[in-house]
Amino acid sequence: MDGITRRPLPIGADVKSEADVCPICLADFHGRDLAPVDVKTQCRTHCGHRFHLDCISEQFVHQPVGSRHCAMCRQDPMPVVNLNTGESHPDTSFPNQAFYDACDYGDLDQVERSLAEGVNVNAVMTYGLTALMLASIRGHTDVVERLINAGADVNTARNEDGATPLSIAAELGNTDCLKALIEAKANLNTKNKDGNTPLIMAAARGNTECVIALIEARADLNAGPENGITPLHFAAQTNNTDCMEALFRDGADLYARTKDGVTPLYIAVLCNSIDCVKLLISAGADLNPRTENGDTPLYIAARENHTDCLKLLIKARADLNARNKNGATPVYIAAQENHIDCLKLLINAGADINTRTEDGASPLFMAAQENNTDCVKLLIKEGVDLNAVWIEGGATPLFIAAQENNTDILKLLIEAEADLNKQNNDGGTPLHIAAQDNNTDCLTLLLNAGADLNARTQYGTTALHIAAEMGNTECVKRLIKAGADTNIPGENGTTPLFIAAQKGHTDCVELLIKAGADLNARRTEDGATPLFIAAQEGNIECLKRLIRAEADINAALSDGTTPFAIATEMGNTDCARLLINAGARQETEAMQGR
Repeated sequence: MDGITRRPLPIGADVKSEADVCPICLADFHGRDLAPVDVKTQCRTHCGHRFHLDCISEQFVHQPVGSRHCAMCRQDPMPVVNLNTGESHPDTSFPNQAFYDACDYGDLDQVERSLAEGVNVNAVMTYGLTALMLASIRGHTDVVERLINAGADVNTARNEDGATPLSIAAELGNTDCLKALIEAKANLNTKNKDGNTPLIMAAARGNTECVIALIEARADLNAGPENGITPLHFAAQTNNTDCMEALFRDGADLYARTKDGVTPLYIAVLCNSIDCVKLLISAGADLNPRTENGDTPLYIAARENHTDCLKLLIKARADLNARNKNGATPVYIAAQENHIDCLKLLINAGADINTRTEDGASPLFMAAQENNTDCVKLLIKEGVDLNAVWIEGGATPLFIAAQENNTDILKLLIEAEADLNKQNNDGGTPLHIAAQDNNTDCLTLLLNAGADLNARTQYGTTALHIAAEMGNTECVKRLIKAGADTNIPGENGTTPLFIAAQKGHTDCVELLIKAGADLNARRTEDGATPLFIAAQEGNIECLKRLIRAEADINAALSDGTTPFAIATEMGNTDCARLLINAGARQETEAMQGR
């Protein structure tokens, strides 16, 4: 029970089932002196909930017109039917559904009947639509005109999106409805929640007749959302030259820019709206406006591979070498995106092929990095700088081709006589990067072309050092076969054999031993040998190969620590046992001297 004291029923009275009881009374019980009028809702869900008329009416009073809902299903309840008579209960706030259906289907006779019955023409239906909005959606001009004459509000905006009858007609291209609304003094420049005006909606959908009608009515040609977009931008987007010409004739701003600096010409190029590009150029639009990022229409044409737009802009003498904020030019972006036709057009027009971005990347560098072989070939043919250095890392196009393992581009650059040994900021060469990334085919091409086998980085590292460190056995094999020095000391005097033993790359150790690498070469800082480091790291297979090759099993550090001692200290018992079996001393040299 709910704890509310109720008047007891008279003896012998019929008890109604819960389904027959008004749910509002159940929630807020009150006594009655007279029998209530029972009504049933006709909601869109056909729920048919029963209420007492005074209960549901009292609830409606506290709800805004057009937002009144069934107390049970929360749907629009009109019309309310009297259960005693079967007739709709008159309520001007909730006109009969027949009125809305008539507006929706264009039934002018039914509209007239509903108006004669005193229907509320401005009541809001489901989805926030008024009768005038419904008629505008469907393009029923005669219904629109009749509703206007009956006092329908031409400027009512839907709560959901701010749409008005005029913006709806403009968007859907219902020109006659739009003209009727204009005649009724509808607000021409009202904005929806996105900030778009009826003129923008018409232009965005390419509804030329609506655009012309709004222009003739003196709608604001440049009004729009806060981002600065105008009807002209939308006409450019849809390639609607008729809309664009109409806007031009009445003075739309050719140079209008959004907050990001985007102009109608930029939009036309971006959307490949060729006819609008022609029209804008002939009308005198700025060919080189820059966006917030510094991009120009020509840059966008090259980026998007819109060759026809590119041709038009080149012919109109757009700036071929305009740089964006990163320093990229149309040639640069065409090479990066592999847009070979755009690249040809730009080069033939005289664009600079050696421009560099802020970090020093050239068109050739980007083409090589993106594996765009045709663009590389074209740039080489046109005499591009083969050795332009990327500032950030110091890499050349040849270096990047070796890194990307693109043998076709590498061949092209080698044949064009790019510098094989140009070093990056760390002193690395293309051969180093090929060895590091195990790009064996690129490594072979570089070796056959005469790359310096023993070029050293600023740390003294050779390509053989790097291949041994990475365990790239095939690269080690090819470098050795080509005559690489196996004993060049790197940082701290470490040799390729030392590094291979340290990393546990047994196959590399074996190859280096067979090639005659110094088995007992010492690290300068402490005198460690390849065998010592293998024992320390627990690399037993490497240790086996070194012992078998007769490396010194007792070669101690400068402090006297022997391979056996370090293996024991590090807990590498298998290595310690192997060394004992090979005859290694168990004590340190310091202990022997006592």
